[in-house]
Amino acid sequence: MWNFGNLSVGHGEKVKGYLQFPLIEEKLPVFLINGEEEGPAVLILGGIHGCEYTSIDAALEIGKTLLPKEVKGKIAVIPIANPRSFYTRSIYVHPEDNKNLNRSFPGKEDGTAAEKLAYCLNETAIKEADYIIDLHGGDMIEALVPFTIYHVSEDAEITENSRRLASLFGIEYVVGSTGQVGGSTYSSAALQGKVAIIAEAGQQGILDKENSQLLQDGVKNALRSIGSLDGVVKQTPAKLLSTFDWSFADYTGLWYPNVAIGQSVAKGELLGEITDEFGESIKKYYAGTKGVVLFLVTSLAINLKDPLLAIGD
Repeated sequence: MWNFGNLSVGHGEKVKGYLQFPLIEEKLPVFLINGEEEGPAVLILGGIHGCEYTSIDAALEIGKTLLPKEVKGKIAVIPIANPRSFYTRSIYVHPEDNKNLNRSFPGKEDGTAAEKLAYCLNETAIKEADYIIDLHGGDMIEALVPFTIYHVSEDAEITENSRRLASLFGIEYVVGSTGQVGGSTYSSAALQGKVAIIAEAGQQGILDKENSQLLQDGVKNALRSIGSLDGVVKQTPAKLLSTFDWSFADYTGLWYPNVAIGQSVAKGELLGEITDEFGESIKKYYAGTKGVVLFLVTSLAINLKDPLLAIGD
């Protein structure tokens, strides 16, 4: 018997239900697939950001279609990990505390809403997994090219295994992050000794079935590589990036980007500018490094401390 929070599933069985926690009111939908043979424990997440619909669709399809007879080990799939954000269509943040769930891990038992949700996910799901695959997909105001991310930690084995997993999605760009995104699922899990990655595909609050399939295929290829599924592991070329350079808004105003996603930029190149409500320039933003624009905020309205874009190199 596999016990997972308030749910349990027998050997060679599959169940779907809701994770419930005494700390929070939210109920998280989950698929639990307990394979007929022994193997690793895998956690697949979608919807950490509630408006990244392509990631939610991909996780949902994976949870629906995986069968115990084809799985070795245990796979938990949580397609909507942040239900309150999903149903309120809240970009980036949990609507109760305006905190980004993916900056809140490993969470706090006595914290705010996002911190409590992160704590529940960490204690119930992340700690029980050997591998964590967190699916994302560009929030409502983000355009992006598909990319994957892993955390570069002091543990060389965890770092290398995470890099290898992130390279198996058939996605061109693979970013080794050294801590630029603190409190994220993948960085927090890596620091707990887990092999963990994020895969990003889709954008701007649009359910993109082509990118959903890209994520689904990538997950299944990754599962084959760790022995959770049988089959040939597909190897595709990937560009390994060691820089993940974010730009943030220093002012509230109107954001006019000067670059596009997938564009290569030189160090010092103009990325865009923020103007006031009369169209007067407040600040221009220049590239701090050369590289490719991985994501770009497409909203004209911008708030102080909002992300603007990120460059990978």
